[in-house]
Amino acid sequence: MKNLLLAVVLLALVVGFGNSSSAGPISLSVGGDVLMPMGTFGDAYSMGFGGSVRGQYKITPMFSAGLTVGYYTWSGKDVNGFKAPTLSGLPIRAYGLYYFMPEAEKMRVYGMLELGFFMSSVTVPAQVVGGITVSPETSLSSTDFNYAPGLGIEFPLGSGSTKLDISVRYDGISATGGTNGSLGARVGVNFGLGD
Repeated sequence: MKNLLLAVVLLALVVGFGNSSSAGPISLSVGGDVLMPMGTFGDAYSMGFGGSVRGQYKITPMFSAGLTVGYYTWSGKDVNGFKAPTLSGLPIRAYGLYYFMPEAEKMRVYGMLELGFFMSSVTVPAQVVGGITVSPETSLSSTDFNYAPGLGIEFPLGSGSTKLDISVRYDGISATGGTNGSLGARVGVNFGLGD
């Protein structure tokens, strides 16, 4: 199911890029992410790392929309003598982005809201007590609602349309039993793909 969903998202990106003449300029951003888990999520998991790719369509000079696809992973901590399993997943989110400054400015600050889902997988190691396996290794997966409001800033790199993009966000995954929240930071490079 995950492979089918990923194929559909990639196909949508290809079709979107192919029909971009009426949507305006398109850019692609590639970046690295660091995620600091918060609350009870932070009690069980260490700092998370990953990467993401964003496709962006400029609708007006002040507003853009697009799609973020990434991969994140968090290492489990020791909790009451048991190590929490490693959590990894694939966020797929649509977003709207509003610039607070006109295009003529060299530095542009923006606000962003991403909404979508997070496909996660966890491998729970076998639990052994006194040399006896009390539970075998199991793999769990789920797809949960994912939201990420954030702020960012773009700086031009050279004289072309390439830009350095630095952003921070709250990354919430609404899982069964509550929300797993992280403060995220991303550093990326935006490449203009034409007008």
